[in-house]
Amino acid sequence: MFAKKMETYRKSINDFLENYLDSIKNKIENNLFKSMKYSLLSGGKRIRPILTLSVYDLLNKGEKTDEIYKFAAAVEMIHTYSLIHDDLPCMDDDTTRRGKPCNHVVYGEDIALLAGDALLTQAFEIMSSVNNENINPKNILKSINVLANCVGSAGMISGQCFDIKLNSKNYDKKELLNIYNLKTSKLIAASTIIGAVLAGGNNEEISYIKKFGENIGIVFQLVDDILDNETYNISLFKNPNVNELIQDLTYDAINAIKKINGNIEFLENFAKFLASRVI
Repeated sequence: MFAKKMETYRKSINDFLENYLDSIKNKIENNLFKSMKYSLLSGGKRIRPILTLSVYDLLNKGEKTDEIYKFAAAVEMIHTYSLIHDDLPCMDDDTTRRGKPCNHVVYGEDIALLAGDALLTQAFEIMSSVNNENINPKNILKSINVLANCVGSAGMISGQCFDIKLNSKNYDKKELLNIYNLKTSKLIAASTIIGAVLAGGNNEEISYIKKFGENIGIVFQLVDDILDNETYNISLFKNPNVNELIQDLTYDAINAIKKINGNIEFLENFAKFLASRVI
């Protein structure tokens, strides 16, 4: 049941992204468009937009609107831009992403850089185009602000700056968790908060959703480090104690959403799914 619902969400997001790209194709320089499309539609689990949609579905207090997909798409565009830039020679200098050549390998470093910039900008364009007859304008503005704060200089970008120093500085456990929070958890938490805000969630519900998103965001990065065999990072948690930390964070995330009235089964299983990749 969970896997089927995940696939339904994933397909709906992919369909929306593809249709949206087709709608703006004629406005964009051809090579730039191909570069944007190459990375945006290259696969991926679509974890962040699925969280936006599923939290919205949990808390929606009005008439459901497909305008929510614009925000889900924006979250994925920002995630994709960050991956394109992370792979560049001046950053991680990777050559493959999701089993395919990185964007800069295919289109060149200059076009890849611009494609990342374009996706970041496109995210805010699509969010600001949401029909405010379907969603409260105050909630639209708040959601844009949440996303900008989480991925900007005080969020994801600062996390990437710290991450660049990882090879030249020995971080302790507390510092590493802060990096995880900034570079990974911030965007995942934003994805959940946006869903809650757009659905008309109250302050208490939003705080529970935020806690949920922050915790599973840390779990996501911890699991990735284990799967990628980042031995130095994991050694700070004295493996196998890292598995206990993953379990504790997942437990706290699930407890947070259990305080919300509604069917939380999908989100509960989502948290377990992220943790179960190594546990």
